Amino acid sequence: MSVTSSGKLFVLSLSLAFFSTYMIELLTGLYLVDIAIEFFGSSNPISIANASQLVTISSVAAVFAGFAVGIISVRFSHKMLLLLGISCVAIGILGCYLAEAFIFMEIFYSIEGIGTMVVGAMSFALVGEYLALNKRGKATGWIVAGGPIGGILANLVASIFFKEMWASWRPFLLWFALPISLVALVSVYFGVPSSSRRFTRRTGIEAYFSSFKQVFLKKSAAGCLIGNMIRQAGFAWGVFSITFFRTHFGISLELGTLISLGGAVVFTLAILIGGQLVNRIGRKRLLLTTLIFSSPFLPLIAFIPNLWIALAINWIGSFIYAMGFPGSVNLTLEQTPEFRGTMMSMSSIFITLGLGLGTALGGTVLALSENYLAVILTFIILQFVAAAVYFFLTKDPCRT
Repeated sequence: MSVTSSGKLFVLSLSLAFFSTYMIELLTGLYLVDIAIEFFGSSNPISIANASQLVTISSVAAVFAGFAVGIISVRFSHKMLLLLGISCVAIGILGCYLAEAFIFMEIFYSIEGIGTMVVGAMSFALVGEYLALNKRGKATGWIVAGGPIGGILANLVASIFFKEMWASWRPFLLWFALPISLVALVSVYFGVPSSSRRFTRRTGIEAYFSSFKQVFLKKSAAGCLIGNMIRQAGFAWGVFSITFFRTHFGISLELGTLISLGGAVVFTLAILIGGQLVNRIGRKRLLLTTLIFSSPFLPLIAFIPNLWIALAINWIGSFIYAMGFPGSVNLTLEQTPEFRGTMMSMSSIFITLGLGLGTALGGTVLALSENYLAVILTFIILQFVAAAVYFFLTKDPCRT
């Protein structure tokens, strides 16, 4: 089945769904200090560390939920699961707004994290189900870009319109994040077509085993999962980059925030351009090219004494790297056409694990070496390992 006249609304709805998942991330970014003060009575490092565990708990919950979604996606429609995911996002946001104890914050932030995982997996599965092959690259570019666009807008809205209520993150959730999620829910309901075909598939234990066998025992599919995990681990440099610029060049928090927003803009533009190049260059070729050619830029920033030159070089490398995201999504999407829901759910799990692995590895290297160059080289090694995995283990089923 394909989407024709409503194609733009279809892609816009999925992009808006992605957009809605980035609203609550401000709680563990911009508002992390405020949450630490409200629930732990202090902004000292211990309180900040305790508050930041929201991300860890949410990631663990998302991993377990990913396996469940990978199973039930064989039986239930992708659209229904996507609506369930957005509903979890909305419930999580509302629950965090109402939370009076940190335990409830952990519960509802995790529900939102589960929703985010489902939204990502099912959005791409729907692209594979409804859009023609030559339209998937551009569509995934716009959908993935919805995330960083949401992050940029959320930061701007919070700092401009909620500035007088800065110490309280709750108004931001109630008056901005929650309405966005509800709009996304309505948009997906009307903008994404329903498919009865999903309910005519064979069911039973053999169908579930067959889906996981296709994902984990097929060499190319398993290679995509492993490559995605290692590639995302290399992407964890973004966790350390602003801290590097703040400590290496002594810039202020305000300038660091602006640099972070600038990086998000660069990331968004790169994804959109990458989406245009998927069908012209090829999924695997685009992915390998961006991994290899982005790597030489990163070590240079450790030796350049000028902030703006170092920042420009970092952004060039990040731009090339980010262009590979649509290639990664589309290469993974085409591995198991019959079980795209399971494949993309497992990919979400491996990507989550990869980001956690990269962050932990980078933090360990920094603690042991006290040298950001060592951290940078670690992430470059991860990028080359990911490139080797993609090159030797994966195959592009659609050489277009």
